[in-house]
Amino acid sequence: MAPLRNLSFSERVFAPIRELGWPFVAFLFLALVLGGGGIRHGLTNLVVQAGALAILLLWPGKIRAFLTHGPKGLIVLVAASVLLPLLQLVPLPPGLWQGLPGREMATESRFLVGAGGDWFPLTLDRGRTIVAALALFGPLAVIASYDYRSEKAAKAALAVLLAMAFLQVCFGVVQLAAGGDTLTFYETNREGRFYGFFIGHIASGLFMVVGLCALIGHYEMSRKTLIRTLLYLGFGLLLVVGVILTNSRSAVALLLLPAAWAGFIALRHSKTLAPKLRGFALGGALVALLGTVALFATNDRLAGTWDRYQDLEDSRPDIWEDTLVGIERYWPVGSGMGTFDEVFQVEESLEALVAKKAARAHNEYLEILLEAGIYGAGLVLAWFLYLAYAIIRGLRSVQAPVTVAAALAGLCFALQALIYFPLRNMAELCVAGLLVALLTAPLTTKRDRKIG
Repeated sequence: MAPLRNLSFSERVFAPIRELGWPFVAFLFLALVLGGGGIRHGLTNLVVQAGALAILLLWPGKIRAFLTHGPKGLIVLVAASVLLPLLQLVPLPPGLWQGLPGREMATESRFLVGAGGDWFPLTLDRGRTIVAALALFGPLAVIASYDYRSEKAAKAALAVLLAMAFLQVCFGVVQLAAGGDTLTFYETNREGRFYGFFIGHIASGLFMVVGLCALIGHYEMSRKTLIRTLLYLGFGLLLVVGVILTNSRSAVALLLLPAAWAGFIALRHSKTLAPKLRGFALGGALVALLGTVALFATNDRLAGTWDRYQDLEDSRPDIWEDTLVGIERYWPVGSGMGTFDEVFQVEESLEALVAKKAARAHNEYLEILLEAGIYGAGLVLAWFLYLAYAIIRGLRSVQAPVTVAAALAGLCFALQALIYFPLRNMAELCVAGLLVALLTAPLTTKRDRKIG
C-alpha cells in the first residue's frame, strides 16, 4: 500500500475499508443503524445477527485465521462465553433440575400441568436464553474476523469507530432539528434528547464517548499538522456537545476519561512549542473553554443536563437490593441468561414498586450474577484479568495509542455497567467486541519496545 501522505482524499477515506474488508466495516455500520433498540426490538436485532452469521459462514478464511493466529487466551474466553447460554439450554433429568436452587415455583407449576416428570434445562426461560445466545453472533463475528496480523488494522478500526460516531452525531442533529419523534427509530422516554440510532439516551451518550476515545487515539497515530489538529479538535467538541445533549449524567461524567488523556497529550506537545506559540495556544484554549461554558449557560438543552445533577435520587438502589435477593435464591447456578425480567418480578419488593417495570437490574454485574451464577462471575473475572494483561502488553507495543484508546473506551463500558446495561444492545455489543480485538491484537506480535 502507498504511504498515506501520497494518497488522494478518496483513497484515504476508503483505506480503512480496504484494510479491514468491506463486509467487516459494513457489518459494523449495520449494527449501529439497526442494533440500538435492545431486546424489545427483535426484528432489527435479527437482521444484525443474520449479518453476523453471514460473515461467519461466508468468510470462512477469516475464521480459520482467527483460530490459527488469534490469541489463544482470547479463543478460550470466547468459547467459554458462547458455551454459557448453550449449557443452560441442555435438557436435564427431572431429579436434577428440580433440585436446582430457586426452582420451587417452577417445579410446582410444572406439576400442575402434568410436566413435573419431563426434562427441562437449567434456564427458567428457554426463549430468552436462546435470544441471549443469538446475540453473541455479533461480537463473535467482529472478534473472529478481525485481522490480528495486520499492523494497519488497528488504526483502520479506530477510523471506522470515528466514522460511526460521526454518523451518530449527524443523525442525532437531524433528529433534534426535525423535532418530536419524527426521525426516532424507537419509542423514547423523553423528546428533545440526543438519541441518534439508540433507544436510550444513556447508550447514545456512551457510544459518543467511545467515539471520542477513538478520535484521540487516531490523532495520536496520525501525522500532525495545524489544520489536522484543528479538525480533530472541532469534531471532538462536536462529540462532547452531543454527549451533553443526551442528558445522561453518567455519560457526561465519563467524558473526564478522554478529557484527561487529551489534556495529557496537549501538555506533552506544549513543551515542544516556542514560548510565544505556547502562550498563543494556551490563550486559544482558554477562549475555547470560556466560549463552551458560555454556550452551556445560555442554551436550555445543554443546561438541562446540569439541572439533572440537582436530583441524583432514583430507583436503582432498590432494584439492586431486590436483585441481590434473587442472586441469593438462584446461587450458584443462576436463573438462565436473559431471564432477569421474568424472575425479578418475583423478587421485587412492594416498597420498591414503581409505575414502570424495572426490566433490567441497571447493573450489568448484578444481572450476570443472577442469570449465570458462579460461572458468570468467574467468566467476568477471567475477562478482566486477561484484558488487563493485554493492556500491559499493548502499552509496550508500537501501537500504544490504540491500546490507550481501546482501554479507555473499555473502561467507559465497565464503569457504565455499574448503573446501566451497555452490553444489552447489539450495536454496543459489537463495538465491545471490536475493543476486545484491539486490546488483544498486541498479544499476537513481538513488536514490543523496551521501556527504560
